[in-house]
Amino acid sequence: KSTAKPTLALHPGGRTKHILKNKKWLIVLMATVIILALVIGVPLGINELYKKGPGYITVWDGADVLSFYGTILGTCATVLALVITIVFTRKQISRESYLKSESEKWARIESIFASALDTINPMRPIISAMDNGHLNPTATILRFEKYLISCKTATDQLNAYLNMKDYPKVKGLIDGIAALVEQVEPILQKEVKEYTKTRDLSGRNNAETILAIAAQNPNAFPKENIDFSKKIIENTSGVQLDDIVETINKLHGEMISIYHNVYHPLLQLKGSTFETINTETQKEADNILRIWGRKPCPPLNGSEKKK
Repeated sequence: KSTAKPTLALHPGGRTKHILKNKKWLIVLMATVIILALVIGVPLGINELYKKGPGYITVWDGADVLSFYGTILGTCATVLALVITIVFTRKQISRESYLKSESEKWARIESIFASALDTINPMRPIISAMDNGHLNPTATILRFEKYLISCKTATDQLNAYLNMKDYPKVKGLIDGIAALVEQVEPILQKEVKEYTKTRDLSGRNNAETILAIAAQNPNAFPKENIDFSKKIIENTSGVQLDDIVETINKLHGEMISIYHNVYHPLLQLKGSTFETINTETQKEADNILRIWGRKPCPPLNGSEKKK
């Protein structure tokens, strides 16, 4: 049997953090030792060199050397303070520039999401259908089709602003919008089918009249008109307006349910997402002022990547 003792394997990330932490403490310790040596050690050394008695003899005395050393030390301290001021000022300018750039970018992205959420609002097509759906079914069908196209392109503008780093921050919101559109689309397709029946049903009397005249006078209408009339008669065979209205009302109910159960939570998610992003942006900006470099912020949504 092997007698080797088990060893503790450190995660590479944890080992790196451990090394950096030790390095920082080492720098602090060395800086403390150097400062103590300059402020205390050197004056004591000068004092020892100029004690009374034989030994080191110069044309100046210890007081002159201490005065000169104090002037040099004061000058160095002044230069160091000036350097620190310049460095801090540059960091402050970098922080303000970063904060301004990020705030403007996320403000544009938030406005795109606000517009997208307004576009995909499930109540929009329902309200338009309630106004004059049965009176003008053709216009209602066009509105539904336009709504579906707008839903599918609502977030396309985000590609101009999002990168691999920013995408995970809003991925949940994008996925939520896509999920809502996926639920709404089949319902609206069914509504389009019902409003198509309504349109055909309103034209059934004209179709019957055309076919009756054509039966007596075969050359009275073009063949296309006759074929179209036959299609309307075929599509509306056995169709009752009451059944259409009942089906449409049921579909409207499904859309209203999506509005309450899916759309409202999306609005709340949008607010919480951008509140978190603003907080994270502020932390990143404050990290620029850190003396020892930036402290990494944890990713907003884990390790999700843009696909």
